[in-house]
Amino acid sequence: MISNSAWADLFTVFAKVDGQHTTAFLVERSFPGVAFGKEEHKLGIKTSSTRRVILEDAQVPVENLLGEAGKGAYIAFNILNLGRFKLGAGAIGAAKESLKVATRYALERQQFGRPIASFGLIQHKLADMAVQIFAGESAVYRTAAMMDAVCATGELMDSTNPPFLRELDEFALECSIIKVACSEILDVVADETLQIHGGYGYTEEFPAARTYRDSRINRIFEGTNEINRLFIPGLLMRRAQRGRFPLIPAITKVSKELLDLAPLNEVAGDELAAAGALLVNAKKLALFVSGVAYQKFGEKLGEEQEVVADLSDMMIDVYLAESALLRTFKVRANGGNSTVMADLTLVFVNDAVGRLELKARQALAATAQGDELKAQLGIVRRLLRWSPLNGVALRRRIAKRLCEVGSFPALVAVK
Repeated sequence: MISNSAWADLFTVFAKVDGQHTTAFLVERSFPGVAFGKEEHKLGIKTSSTRRVILEDAQVPVENLLGEAGKGAYIAFNILNLGRFKLGAGAIGAAKESLKVATRYALERQQFGRPIASFGLIQHKLADMAVQIFAGESAVYRTAAMMDAVCATGELMDSTNPPFLRELDEFALECSIIKVACSEILDVVADETLQIHGGYGYTEEFPAARTYRDSRINRIFEGTNEINRLFIPGLLMRRAQRGRFPLIPAITKVSKELLDLAPLNEVAGDELAAAGALLVNAKKLALFVSGVAYQKFGEKLGEEQEVVADLSDMMIDVYLAESALLRTFKVRANGGNSTVMADLTLVFVNDAVGRLELKARQALAATAQGDELKAQLGIVRRLLRWSPLNGVALRRRIAKRLCEVGSFPALVAVK
């Protein structure tokens, strides 16, 4: 099934030449042998056409070859990387609009003589949506800046002729993280927006229903989130094998450091600095768990999909948390008002600790048992030592400010 096939005049098609060389072709609508199936009736995105493109004895002229014969996979995967990034960024945009709708309704809807935005559980929902959006948006900005920096160098990859931009390959992992995280953030925001609307949200008269339906496809587009979760740690392993990333030395270094069970230094006074110290340890934890898994399963680690998915979730949480923290530090260093950003960052980090511990415990339990597992779990607890923050107070403060300004962009506007 092909998106927008009802009105597209040009299709990029991948086929094997001589049964083995994956190659890209530009197939035009008017070519003999090109036909289309019926319009598919979808759950959401109803303004987008979806039909099967049927190629039956279709002949494509040689000048419609895209790139080189046998190099189609390079084209497909690098364009897919960019598509994943754009999908994630678009999902954050949709999440912002949905949060705006939810906030407006929560302020207008009266219950027991007061707006429902004044109730604790609604405030909790509004704040959580803002926290997730902030972390996702921060990761999008960070990744875009890194891609732009590489693009500015003009560096190209010569795997194809003509060569393609290096940033499309260099940040494939980050693009997958953006795709997975932001599509799932939108799902959460869409779901909570509908919940805040109550029964009205389940009707087509209010915008929450459409957002709920349309958001679901994003976890399938551009490679399912399951495929992307397997791709993230897998790419690190492949790059390590090719000498492009010192993963194994990093794992070895961290493992040696963890043999020293001396108490870790604590950061007092500055909660953001404490969050930064925690994330340094969270990175070590991700490397440690990856090393334990690789030691257990070796080259067959990819077959242990549940463990790989746990590793991926840990990497996603660390990347988003670090992105939010770096953004907040930058605003603070430049003299901007970072109070709201600090609250958003601290809630995300505070919640991420529990998720990181759960994923680490699950992955380690699949690789070890007995005294060995107990020792490993002790390392997890030591690396994730964190005094829980008052999430209720932080969320109430975020929700109060959100209700005052009415939208996410205004919430994080730097003054």
